[in-house]
Amino acid sequence: MEFFKYSGSGNDFVFINNRNNDQHITPTRVKDFCSRREGVGADGVVLFGSSDKADFSLRIFNSDGSEAEMCGNATRCAVHFAHNILKLKADSQYTIETMNGLYQGEAMDDNLIRVKMTELFDEGAINIDDLSGKNALYLNTGVPHAVIQVSSVEDVNVLAVGSAIRNDVRFPKGTNVDFFEVLDHQARSIKLRVFERGVEDETLCCGTGIMATAVACSRFFNWQGEITVYAKGGTLQAIVDQKDLYFQGRVHLVYQGHISL
Repeated sequence: MEFFKYSGSGNDFVFINNRNNDQHITPTRVKDFCSRREGVGADGVVLFGSSDKADFSLRIFNSDGSEAEMCGNATRCAVHFAHNILKLKADSQYTIETMNGLYQGEAMDDNLIRVKMTELFDEGAINIDDLSGKNALYLNTGVPHAVIQVSSVEDVNVLAVGSAIRNDVRFPKGTNVDFFEVLDHQARSIKLRVFERGVEDETLCCGTGIMATAVACSRFFNWQGEITVYAKGGTLQAIVDQKDLYFQGRVHLVYQGHISL
């Protein structure tokens, strides 16, 4: 099976071209692909397919074999794959079909990819004020997120604390957990670490987490415009205004190959 290994600011994925609908994936196979000892090694597997509603469709699987409704960084990587590898069309703007609905993406210069997020869901539907001595907000940016402000992200045991919150009884289907630290209010910059549901560990970057945290900051601090997010995997920008939400950053094709599992 041919695959393409992508990285979106350290969030890495195995892409499989399934436009002919001839590739079958199972949870066991996803786990095998994602194994960093015996497989390719990745945070997830993405089936890139055709669509009658959009330019292409995505099925996104977490490294534990579960299927995700949406993944921001996988969507950014998919736009690069469509535009730079498959060369689906000359236009640089794409419509992407996911389990969570349709998204818009744009291939910009020098591997810079921008994705426009859809509307928010469940904002404040679950009270998580007790999880932070500062600010906290629950919301859904395609997948659920608990956004928690801390004094220093480096002082947080992300695996232990994130796992405990992810499995809290108030989240029947679990949640991703975003720990952020404000670096500069005037410059609108933050540092972010994320525990991802489905990966069940800290990841180097999380696109929906970046957007969830940017939205939370707009609520907490009335921030509008570009917000700079420093994640472990790199620096990204979220753009928040009265109508739209975007996030952008660089992606790259790490390598491509064939695997038998």
